[in-house]
Amino acid sequence: MSIKKIRALIIALVVLAALSITAYLAVDKIKTNEENQELQEAQSLNLFSFDSNAVNQVQIQNPDGNFTIQTTSTSWEITESSYAYDFTLNAYYINSICSYMSDLTALKKLDVPAEELPNYGFSDPVTVTCYDTSNIAYTIYIGNPAATQEYYYAMRPDDPVVYEIDFNEGDVLRGGMTYLRSHALLDCSDVDITSVRLERDSDVVFDLLREENTWEMLEPLPNAQVHSANINSYLTSVTRTEVENFVKVVENSADLVEYHLDHPACTLTVKTNSGATTTIDFAAFDSTDKSIYLVIEETGQIATLPANSAGFLQTQPAELLSDKVFSPNFEDVSKLDIQVDDLKFSMIMDHEEKTYLLDDLNLSEQEQSILNLYQFLFKTVSNISYDSLDLENPDSETDSNPDSVADPTVLFTYTMLDGSVQEVSLIPIDDTYYQAYINDEYSHKIVRRRSLSGSTGVLTYYEKMTDALAELDLMPDSDPNSTESES
Repeated sequence: MSIKKIRALIIALVVLAALSITAYLAVDKIKTNEENQELQEAQSLNLFSFDSNAVNQVQIQNPDGNFTIQTTSTSWEITESSYAYDFTLNAYYINSICSYMSDLTALKKLDVPAEELPNYGFSDPVTVTCYDTSNIAYTIYIGNPAATQEYYYAMRPDDPVVYEIDFNEGDVLRGGMTYLRSHALLDCSDVDITSVRLERDSDVVFDLLREENTWEMLEPLPNAQVHSANINSYLTSVTRTEVENFVKVVENSADLVEYHLDHPACTLTVKTNSGATTTIDFAAFDSTDKSIYLVIEETGQIATLPANSAGFLQTQPAELLSDKVFSPNFEDVSKLDIQVDDLKFSMIMDHEEKTYLLDDLNLSEQEQSILNLYQFLFKTVSNISYDSLDLENPDSETDSNPDSVADPTVLFTYTMLDGSVQEVSLIPIDDTYYQAYINDEYSHKIVRRRSLSGSTGVLTYYEKMTDALAELDLMPDSDPNSTESES
């Protein structure tokens, strides 16, 4: 190839390379411009960007009224409101507003003529404003939802553009009393409650009072031994219950009649350590109802409660009481005298010296299995459970007619370490049931015979104890006490 041709080829290649670079740069510039336009478009859809944790005030204007809500040391508090009624604020909702607003991004922009804005809900939109600690305001106007329920229309002050925002975000920001109002049945935690009273058909089911972290029953069984864990569980259930819908605020007695609340089936009254009282009336309901109407007396708010959340209204007194007749600890008793029918024996305990007597027989030096039986024998008495509560009458038949008082056939006498004496006596009703008395006062507890004669009863364990002692030749020769069959 000649030198001219080679030069011509080199020049052609150089020109081609230059053209390629020029074309690449042109395409790259176009692509960069397109990307910049897309980035600018995306940025223009980002309506707000701020720190939600820095918000210390939220203002809301909606059809229900105007609300100013500010932070406190622990939560949010309504400081100004044009709403006519009292209600408990849903603080979690205010947190949601701050979170949604802080990085609110639109889905799309619309160019809507000013005269058409009312068609999008902007003649009287819901207004939400968040203020941060620097007093910078972030305001959004929420208009109507789209007919397809896919998005809400939104605008910003001094911005003529209409934006489409996610429907769920728009629904939360548009809010209303359904969101603003707490759905908790009670505006307190379980640990705040100092008194709880349940009435059904105007009869007191139970009335409980807590003083110095100790619960006691005022009605229907004053001074009955309560089961604190069950009471706390009950209160936890109630305080976690949420209403379904808010119906209206009572304006006159006709409203109560309309929702069958003029003669409530149940009334729950709760008092807290702050001195606040909440009284809730519930309409009658049955197993076919899905919801129950209720009214909070202090606010007049009528609401509905899912029927499957109303189990706490069916609670019985026995569920909040100890299931034992009288249950002292082994270590708190120095002597237990036991009489069951013709069987009589005593258990004498010196816990400091670890001396344990069965009548006159000292078991202190016996093997551990004998000492275990001894403690089990004590527990068969201290752990006697009652079968049911007799709440039909304030007194037993024997209380109302002292001349008819029968001698107890079962008697347990505890001598406590402090020297006091506690006596549990069982008076037979028939061959199966006993009325239980504590220190000659009717406990309203009904005990079955099998609590004494069953596999864990005192009669059975006394026989196990005497059999074990007989094998060790520690029992005097005598006819064994017979145990009656379980009823």
